[in-house]
Amino acid sequence: MTRLNFDVDEAALLQTYKVASMTPTKWEEVDHELEDSVAGALLSPSSGGDMEGDPLGLGSTVRMRDMEMESKAACLITSKAFDPKVFLSTMHPNATYQDLARGIAFLQNSIEARSEALRILVEDNFDRFVAVKSSTDALYSEMKEGILDPETEFASRPLRDHLKNGAQKANQVFLPVLENAAKAQKLRTTLSVFERSKFFFNLPNFIAESIEAGRYDIALRDYKKGKYLLENRPGQLLPIGNAKDNIASEAAGQHQRRVLDKVWNTVEKAMGEMRSILISQLQDSSRSVEEQEKTLEVLLELQSNDDPVWTYFDSHHKHILDRMNKAYRSSVGAIEGAPEGASTTASDALAASLQAQLQTTITDLDGQKADVVIAKSPGEPVWQAIHDMVKNVSETMMSSLPTFWKIAKSFMDGKLKKSSSSSSVARRSSSQCRTMALDVVKLYISLISQFFKLSDVSVMSLPGGSYNTPPPLLPENAHSLCTAYYLLKILTDVQETIAELNGMEVSQDTGLKSLLESVRWRFEDILINTWLRDAGFFYFTEAWVASPTEPFTTRYLSQIEMYQRHMTTAAFKLAGGVESSSSLSKPLKQNPIPQNFVSKITKAFLDALYTILDGMVLLASDESPVVSGKSPDILNTVAEGLNPLELLDLKDGDTRLLLVISNFGHLSKAVIPSMLTQLESAFGISLTEDRKARKPSMTDTLMTVVAELDRTLFEGYVKSKGDQVKAIIRWGILGSEIDWYETPQPTDIRPYMYETLMSLVGVHAQVCSIAEALLDRTLCCLVDELASEALRCFRQVKRFGMGGMLRATLEIEFMHQTLGRYVTPGAAKTLSELYNRISQAYARRPGDENLQANLDGVKKTLAETRRATGIEFLCFRQTKASSSSASRSGTSAGRSRDKDVLRSERT
Repeated sequence: MTRLNFDVDEAALLQTYKVASMTPTKWEEVDHELEDSVAGALLSPSSGGDMEGDPLGLGSTVRMRDMEMESKAACLITSKAFDPKVFLSTMHPNATYQDLARGIAFLQNSIEARSEALRILVEDNFDRFVAVKSSTDALYSEMKEGILDPETEFASRPLRDHLKNGAQKANQVFLPVLENAAKAQKLRTTLSVFERSKFFFNLPNFIAESIEAGRYDIALRDYKKGKYLLENRPGQLLPIGNAKDNIASEAAGQHQRRVLDKVWNTVEKAMGEMRSILISQLQDSSRSVEEQEKTLEVLLELQSNDDPVWTYFDSHHKHILDRMNKAYRSSVGAIEGAPEGASTTASDALAASLQAQLQTTITDLDGQKADVVIAKSPGEPVWQAIHDMVKNVSETMMSSLPTFWKIAKSFMDGKLKKSSSSSSVARRSSSQCRTMALDVVKLYISLISQFFKLSDVSVMSLPGGSYNTPPPLLPENAHSLCTAYYLLKILTDVQETIAELNGMEVSQDTGLKSLLESVRWRFEDILINTWLRDAGFFYFTEAWVASPTEPFTTRYLSQIEMYQRHMTTAAFKLAGGVESSSSLSKPLKQNPIPQNFVSKITKAFLDALYTILDGMVLLASDESPVVSGKSPDILNTVAEGLNPLELLDLKDGDTRLLLVISNFGHLSKAVIPSMLTQLESAFGISLTEDRKARKPSMTDTLMTVVAELDRTLFEGYVKSKGDQVKAIIRWGILGSEIDWYETPQPTDIRPYMYETLMSLVGVHAQVCSIAEALLDRTLCCLVDELASEALRCFRQVKRFGMGGMLRATLEIEFMHQTLGRYVTPGAAKTLSELYNRISQAYARRPGDENLQANLDGVKKTLAETRRATGIEFLCFRQTKASSSSASRSGTSAGRSRDKDVLRSERT
């Protein structure tokens, strides 16, 4: 294997790598052949390898290869830098003169030997030199005549033409390539700059993409970073290099600024768009508090003052107020355009509509249907529109005000302020935020008050005045239960809105408490007006259906109680007795209500009840709806099973009168006491406390009115029946042309007495079929009147003969015994007076001594007649043995007394 040769000449290395020294300090390229350098001198073509030995032939101990390059150049005789002194001092420092003389001789011999060799070489090759010279001269002559002709500019013109054509072709071919190469080089240079400043030059796109994606915080972060680089490190973004003069440096700096300004203007434009988007988002009331606060924080970072916060406050304050006013105006327009059914200008049509509504809604109430079903009414669309108005105004306010107030509180607490914005704080106080929120609350109060004509309770409670008139847009063609339903719904919305506003703690005195009190008072007025109005039409709901619990009464009484309880409960809720809530899961809490509300509701309850009682009186008159065909259809009621009253002729006045009287009796005994007890329990009052003040209480007054109405109706019925009976008996005693003095001894009872008793049988049958509970009261009253009328008639007879006295006694005793069950102590007293009157008016005549035999005959006739008419007058007998025995004992006692009177008169 050949050994590697690492013996490298230093001059050869310098020549190869074109460096000046073996230890260069900077980049250089040295041409040793052209420049006067040591390496060039050593490597000249004239230097040969055979001259590297000792030219003096003395034999030096110093090796030329081991010497440094400078010393070698000075010692080497073929070098341009050869120095004899250095050669002798280096190569032969110890040579003597004789050595040097031998060396000179050796050097001379060497030169001569080389010259001889050169001479021999010339001699041997002389003919060649001559031939070359001749050939060269001939070639020159030919070239002068041809190629080197002056006309062809010594052959340079074709060459120039070829070169020119070649240059043109080269330009056509290579110039675009070179230009593209230059452009590519510029692009590479620009790309390298952009690569170093990629973030800054891509900043507009980054910010635009972040804005489009809604990542405003990232856009702000990139903006801040770019701004820092622009202000502090512009040279890093776009290097300008090292210019040789100031003009070029200034021009490069201007170019740098233009490029950076162009990029930054694009960034500022994008940030301006982002500011516009964020400000528009600030004006969006549907965004949450967190989103708005984040937006404000971004805007505050972009600006050095608090203007974004006040932009939000001003825009949202105006936006909330405008939306509330717009919602109110549009809702009022919807209320005015809502259909109401019957025309409110035609009172008869309105009354007919309300009567029909009450008939339907009381049936629904009796059927325990849902409140929303009970509230159905032609005027319901108007109430729904009013409810929507209150709800829309409340929701419009509450959809924006909480967010506004939360941000306002954060601003007042210093969370949305910049530390350097002291000037803006001095310009606008943070308390204006509270004022703006109060403006919204006051507008809400104003709109509600404007629609419902609200004022202070003390003003609205005064009699007369503009504030006592109902709001103009309330529906008239809506029954009271519909009104109560929607008033409660509206109050619930207002109450919940006020509770939310109070929870926000905008201010200590916002007027909301006064608003709630005024709303409650106004709603009580509205409810009571419709309550009393419908109470006047309530008798139209009487369907003449028998009560399933109380015989001989109608369901009308239970409907009265349900209606009064429903309306009183609604009034109690409106007054704040029960906290209304739209949440079904929230438990109801009962609260005490103010005394003025208690008095107002109690008075309304009693006034409505009085009105309903007046309506009951109309049911018994010719103005009853059943007479005019306006009574509700029995099929639409909730009566279960058969209705016994269907068999009755309800168009007959006596039938209705007896039912109404029976209803009055149950009303005074059970229904009214029950209603009053419930009222006292609910309101925590006592309606009998007026007794302590020595004046009739409300309960006493009410019961007195009920008793008076009952008495008036009953007397009306008894009078009509009593007049018939009294006319018969008056005719039998005074108008039958009987001579009581001359009439013979009776053998029978005259027909008038049968007619009288049969009339009472007819009354008995009528009362039993309609209101059996009134039977004793009716017949007892009729018997009283009958006895009184008989006494008046017999008092007009001046004297009785024996036959007349016995006939009168027989007929009155027959009536007495037949009606003995219904003879009251007053009637018994009247009959006793009648017997006495007959005894006193008896005028004895000769032949009247056989009185006892005549009396026995009368008794026999009386007994036979009683047996003969026992079936006809069976209805007058007692049904129970104890009662009948008591009645017989009383009757026999009366007869004994009468006979004693007769005996005394006889003697």
